[in-house]
Amino acid sequence: MRRRTLWVNVGIGVAIAAVLGLIVVSLRPSSQAPEQRTVTVARADVTATVTASGTVERSGVVDLTFATPGTVASVNVEAGDDVSAGMILATVDDTAARQQLAAAESTLAQAVQTSASSNASVASASAALSDASRVAKQTNKRNTLAVDQAQESLAVAQDLWDESCLDPTSALCPNPSAQAQLRSTQASVDSAQRAFDSSVENAANNAIGYDVAVNQAGESLTQRQNQENSACEGAGSETAACTSAQTATLTARQAYDSAVRARTTGLLVDQQAQQTASLSLASANVALQQTQTELRKAGDDAVRNSRQALETAERVYRQGKVAGEQSVSAARASLTSALASQETVQVSGGEELTASDAAIESAEVAVEVAQQAVDDTRLLAPVDGVIGSVPFVVGEVATASGAQGGITVLPDGPIEVVANFAESDAAKIVVGSPATITFDALAGERAEGTVVSIDPVGTTSNSGLITYGVRVQVIDAPTTVREGMTASVSVLVDEAIDVLVVPQSAVTGTDDRAAVLLQRTEGAETSTDKVQVVLGLQGDAGVEITAGVEEGDVLVIPSADDVSFPEGGVPGSEPDDGPFGGGDES
Repeated sequence: MRRRTLWVNVGIGVAIAAVLGLIVVSLRPSSQAPEQRTVTVARADVTATVTASGTVERSGVVDLTFATPGTVASVNVEAGDDVSAGMILATVDDTAARQQLAAAESTLAQAVQTSASSNASVASASAALSDASRVAKQTNKRNTLAVDQAQESLAVAQDLWDESCLDPTSALCPNPSAQAQLRSTQASVDSAQRAFDSSVENAANNAIGYDVAVNQAGESLTQRQNQENSACEGAGSETAACTSAQTATLTARQAYDSAVRARTTGLLVDQQAQQTASLSLASANVALQQTQTELRKAGDDAVRNSRQALETAERVYRQGKVAGEQSVSAARASLTSALASQETVQVSGGEELTASDAAIESAEVAVEVAQQAVDDTRLLAPVDGVIGSVPFVVGEVATASGAQGGITVLPDGPIEVVANFAESDAAKIVVGSPATITFDALAGERAEGTVVSIDPVGTTSNSGLITYGVRVQVIDAPTTVREGMTASVSVLVDEAIDVLVVPQSAVTGTDDRAAVLLQRTEGAETSTDKVQVVLGLQGDAGVEITAGVEEGDVLVIPSADDVSFPEGGVPGSEPDDGPFGGGDES
C-alpha cells in the first residue's frame, strides 16, 4: 500500500513539473523573430461617427386636436385620404363659440358707437338728445291717434251688430246692409212657400177632377152594360141591336180605363210637383239659416278684428313709448359720454387713451379671442398630405386634452428617421450634422441625411440607460422606403481634413502616454524605436497624429505579445524597456 501511494505522488509531481515547464517555455521570448506588420504614415481625412437604430417617419407629421372640447359635428376625411392645405377635416359644434363671437362683436359695435358719440361734441350730443325727445313725442302722438281710431272702429263694429239683425221682420237691426241681405233671403223662402202651397192646392183640386172623371166614366160603363144586356137578351146576340150595344159597351170600358190611367198619371205628376216645391222650400230655409250664420260670423269677426286692431295699436303705443324713452335715455347717455370723453385714462405701457378708445381696444381683443374660438371649432389641414388616423366620430365629444389623439396628417415631402442615441453619443451631435442611413429591410440601399432636431430631455429605460431622440431628415430617400421601417443612422460628429493618419492598432497608450513604434532603416540594418506622439481626432477607421511622426514614416504595428503585459514583462523575468523592447526589434 505504501509503495503504491509513493508512486502516485511521484506521478503527480512529474505532471506538475511538466506543466510548469511548458508555461515557462511558452512565456520565454522566441528565438525566432515574428513577422512584423507595418504601416506608412499618410495624409487623409479622419471622420468620427456615432450610430444608433431608429424608425422611418414622415417629416413634420402633424397631430391635429381641437383647442376646446365639444361635440363632433362633422368628419370629412378617412385614413388614407389625400388632403390639401386649408381643407376642413372635422368640426365640433360651434353654436356657443358663435354666440360668444356675436356678443363680442355687439360689444365692439357698442364701443365704436360709444366712441363715435364720445368723439362728437357736446353740442352735437345735445342736439341728438333734443331730436330723440322730439321723435319720441311725435311717435307717442301718432300711436295715441292710432289707438283712438282703433277704439272708434271697435265701437262702430259693436254698434253695427245686434241679434235683431237675424230677424227679417225686425226693424231694430242697426245694420241696413245685413237687414237687406236677410230680407232678400227671407223673400226667397216666402216665394218657395207660396209655390209649395200652390202645388198642394193644385194637387187637391186635380184629385177631385180625376175622381169625377173616373166616376162619370164608370156610370157610363154601367149604363152601356145594362143596355147591352137588354138588347142581347131580348132580340138575340146576333142582331144588329145587340152588336151595336156591345160596341158601345167596349167604347165605354175604354173610356173608363183611360180615365183611371189619367188619374193615376195626374196624381203622380202632382206628387212630383209637391216634392219639387218642398225641396225648393227646404233649400230656401237652409239658405236663410246660412245667411243668418254668416251675418252672425261677420258681425263677430268685425268686432274681433277691431278688438285685435285696438290691442295691436295699444301694443305699438307701449313699445313706441318704451323705445322713445330708451332713445332719449341713450341720447342722454351719449351726452354724458361726450362730456366724459374729454378725460383720458392711462393704460398698460404708460400710453394714455380716452375711455372710449380703451373700450374699443379691449373689445377688439375680445373679438379676436372669440373669432379664434370659432376658428378652433374647425380642424384645417396645415399642409398637403395624406390622412394617417381619424379618431373622431360624429356625435361623440372631442376632448381638448388630446387624450384620445387627433387627426394625423402625413405631409408630402422628405421622410425622417428618429433614432435613440446613448447620452454619451447624443452629446456629440449638433443640429445640421450630416448622417448616413441604411435600411434593414432594403439590402444595399442607403441615403444621406441631416440632423434637424435633438430631444431636449432624455428618456430613461428600465435598465437605467438614458437616450436622446435625434431626428434626421433623409435626402433623396429610395422610393421603396416606407414609414415604420427600421433604419441604422450614422451621424458624423467630427472630422479632420488632410491630416496625418495611422490605424488605431499602430498606437499604444492613450492621451499623453500615446506612442508608436517607428521603424528606422540605416543601410542594411532596420531598428524600431518607441516614439511619443500627440493624438488628434480618433476616428472610426484611423487616428490623427498631430506631432511625433511625419508623412512617409513607417510604423510597426505591435503584435499581441507586445501589448499583452504591463511594463516589466513576464512576471518573474528580467525588467526591460516595455512592450517595444528598447527599439531593437526588427
